[in-house]
Amino acid sequence: MKNFQRIALYVFFFSINFEVWDPFHTNGFFSVSKLTGYIYLLMMIPMIMYFITSHENKSILRPVWLFFGLLTIVSLFHVNSIYYNFFDFPIFQNIILFWILVNHEQYDQLVLEKGMFSFALGSVALALLFNAGIGIEYDPGGRINIFGDNQNNVGVRMSISMVILILAIVQNRLQIGKIRYLLLLPIPIMMMFMAETGSRVALVSFVLAFITGILLFKTKNIWGRIAIFAVGALAFIYVWQFLMQSEVLKLRILQSTHESDLSGREIIWQTLLPLIKSNLVFGVGETGYQYFSQTTFGEIASPHNVFIEVLCYTGIAGLIIYLIFLYRIFIRSFQIYKTMNMLLPLLLLVPVMGLLVSGQILNVKIGWVIFTYIAGYSIVSQRQEQLK
Repeated sequence: MKNFQRIALYVFFFSINFEVWDPFHTNGFFSVSKLTGYIYLLMMIPMIMYFITSHENKSILRPVWLFFGLLTIVSLFHVNSIYYNFFDFPIFQNIILFWILVNHEQYDQLVLEKGMFSFALGSVALALLFNAGIGIEYDPGGRINIFGDNQNNVGVRMSISMVILILAIVQNRLQIGKIRYLLLLPIPIMMMFMAETGSRVALVSFVLAFITGILLFKTKNIWGRIAIFAVGALAFIYVWQFLMQSEVLKLRILQSTHESDLSGREIIWQTLLPLIKSNLVFGVGETGYQYFSQTTFGEIASPHNVFIEVLCYTGIAGLIIYLIFLYRIFIRSFQIYKTMNMLLPLLLLVPVMGLLVSGQILNVKIGWVIFTYIAGYSIVSQRQEQLK
């Protein structure tokens, strides 16, 4: 049974790259990722009764459940004639998944490490489909999307997966052997795919993660550090020149630097300020926000900033709870790096920050998967520290 559960987890992580692909055109009711997610949950049901969540993971789960409870209550109080669905099932589902995954790691150590590698292989498969022209569409601005997915989400997933593959080669935590160098082959295709999505947050996330990795990479002597800096600098120059071959990405960078173009985000933020000020403590819930957005923008517009989104939903009270959760995740990632010299948990938080300040994460699976990976792996780190 344990092996079947592992396989189900690996397949689910792989399929996150196809989160919105709806091959049967069910208008979002079905997707490949949903199917594999439900299969994984069904496989884990026999183990749920034996779950004993560690004290360390309870400290992370408490603020998550508290935030969701507050969000549900506030949304219920602001139910209106247009929007009355006060229970956010996707967020609830992600929290349940978070709880199951961290417990899975507790009794099957390193399963999440291999799961993240499987996710990266899923991105490789998606990049190969892009290279073959399968599922590709272009928006009026020339940006590519695949299977109808959001360009920023696709771009960020590519940047995350490239970080995973590069560290799998350099640090080789999975003990793959020399065959791991074959993982370099799909990276140029993944880079070009990321560039063609035109996602600036993906580009910034990858560049910052790359630079941070070079700065934090530990070596045994000064010459090793000099070599890392030299190779890293040359690689960075090559990567930047390679990415700048994309006219779409180059144009969007120029729009950001010369025209301060944030794709309308600044207009949304300014419009939301009166709503936040008038409901500063507890917000207006999702139902109140949806009503305000519909009557103001003519549609349910995403704030494209999770902190502003949380302020709108649950006010300062909810933001404090959510920041406690993020703080504990960030501390865990630093502890893993300090204890085990593992760069991946720390570097994965770079694209997470990109999603927090310029995108969405509350309903995005990869964000919750990264949080789970850090929370779950920190238990392994703490046990090794105790043994020392």
